[in-house]
Amino acid sequence: MSITWPQRGILGVLVATFTAAALVTGLVAGCGGGVGTGGTGSFASGPITGFGSVIVNDIVFDDSGASVQDGDGAVRARGDLHLGMIVDIDSDAIIDGAARATRIRFDGALLGPVDSVSPAARSFSVLGQTVTLDDTTVFDERPIGRLDLLVPGGWAEVHALYDPALQRFRATRVEARLVRPLAYRLRGVIAQLDPVGQTFRIGNATFGYAGAAGVPADLANGQFVRLALRTAVPVPGRYEVAAFSTAVRAVDDVDGVVVKGLVTSFASRTSFAVDGRPVDAAAARFVDGLPALGLRVEVEGMLRAGVLQARMVKLRSDDQERDRGFELRGPIESVSAGGPRSFVLRGVTVHLTRADLRYDPGGTGPADLAVGRRVEVKGVPAPGGSGLEATRIKFD
Repeated sequence: MSITWPQRGILGVLVATFTAAALVTGLVAGCGGGVGTGGTGSFASGPITGFGSVIVNDIVFDDSGASVQDGDGAVRARGDLHLGMIVDIDSDAIIDGAARATRIRFDGALLGPVDSVSPAARSFSVLGQTVTLDDTTVFDERPIGRLDLLVPGGWAEVHALYDPALQRFRATRVEARLVRPLAYRLRGVIAQLDPVGQTFRIGNATFGYAGAAGVPADLANGQFVRLALRTAVPVPGRYEVAAFSTAVRAVDDVDGVVVKGLVTSFASRTSFAVDGRPVDAAAARFVDGLPALGLRVEVEGMLRAGVLQARMVKLRSDDQERDRGFELRGPIESVSAGGPRSFVLRGVTVHLTRADLRYDPGGTGPADLAVGRRVEVKGVPAPGGSGLEATRIKFD
């Protein structure tokens, strides 16, 4: 069954049905320190910002025993996980910022043809949707995914957060494709629904759903949906929906939850949704401001009957996300010849080009970089998205 959250439905269920005492039970969270739980498991959702395990929302998840799935439920390999992918993680209790993941699920927001590219505006269009880039966007550095292959008439898969306030997608990872996918895909929020004509709008495109499989009985404006689209486009600017599927995955009640994303619907500061997941913040503590439509937030709390009962809601600025950067841990896989100017770690090329690069105790500089040497790297996406520029390297 397709699970979606119409905006009006959200407003009906986001009511304060818990007490502050119940909310605190099993939660011992601190800013940046993760969430401690009473042993009933945990759930996290957000972009992957590091490896050496999988790092999401500053929590280090041991993924050695985790199953990996894509958005269609197909089994995937751990090697299919990459920086910038937005994932859902089921795990045991998050304690001192770490946990053992049991399942990791990733799903792109857009997969389809590139309509236009605007380098000056740092944006492009896929499936009629505006996609914006920022200093935290990662481009796939594999040969088939380079930034220079992102051209009109090509195809791309985009991992992104939807901003309904500006009707755009904010890309966290972009992968160019050389071959047309068998089907296109889109996650977004419905507008201008026409039940008679069986069409609706998402962004700048029209979608027809006559004959589509899995049409929700409660289809409505404001609903967060996941669509499989036919690749044939008989009418320019109009795509045909082949099937609806789960847009917001159902999660069992858990006592430890950390979710980071954009506010995708908003009734009040205590009643809103993050990436389509409803939040009840009636007993929450607010940090660095109040939520509003389209703002980036990090929410800690617990899940009850599909509603995130928030303990803390923290606004996250673009500057904070940029400064946080990315992190890689593990043994060096290869080093560039002719004097180290780059090396490969966890399949990511790390460039040694920044003037502010710092080497922590245990190593003095590039001469200490060697295959097999274990390091911890912090960095930011390199210009053009080809790997990371290191800002700090720590030798184990």
